[in-house]
Order: sequence, then C-alpha cells, then structure tokens
Amino acid sequence: MSRLLLACVFALMSVVGIAGVASAQEAPNAPVAAAQQTTANPGPSVNAPQEPSPEIRQETKRKLWIGAIAVGLFALVYYRNKRRWAAWRKARAAKKG
Repeated sequence: MSRLLLACVFALMSVVGIAGVASAQEAPNAPVAAAQQTTANPGPSVNAPQEPSPEIRQETKRKLWIGAIAVGLFALVYYRNKRRWAAWRKARAAKKG
C-alpha cells in the first residue's frame, strides 16, 4: 500500500513540476505589459450582513453532510482493504512456511 501511495505522490509531483516549469518559461520576444494604475478599492461596507442567508446556510450544511458521508465511506473501504490485505499476507505466509 505504501508503494502505491508513494508512486501516486511521485506522479503528482512530476505533473505539478512539469506544469510549473512549462508555465514559468517566457517567450524570448514577448511584449511586456506595462503596469496600469488601479482605482482605490473602497473599504468594507458598514452595513455588511453579519449572517449568511438561510439558503446559503442550508447549502453549507448539505455540503458538510456530503463531505462527512464521503469521508466515512472512504474510511470503511480503507479499513476493509486493510483487513483483506492482512488476511492475504497471512495466508501467503502460511503457504510458504
């Protein structure tokens, strides 16, 4: 299991590294954009709402429930695979020895 995890992390780092290098290269004759003046952003509104609307709260609760269910299912599958892997290794060791 750890080898598979290590391979996935390595592959992810390779892809991110390659994408980072590719996006960091600049064309030799590319025009350089001049800095533009931006208008000053106004400060925060004094009458800003302090609580989200009920629709947003409901949506947030729904997303939290979905996330919790996904984490729970992942934990169950991980635990099941861990037990199956341990049983398989034990049976394999018994066969050899």
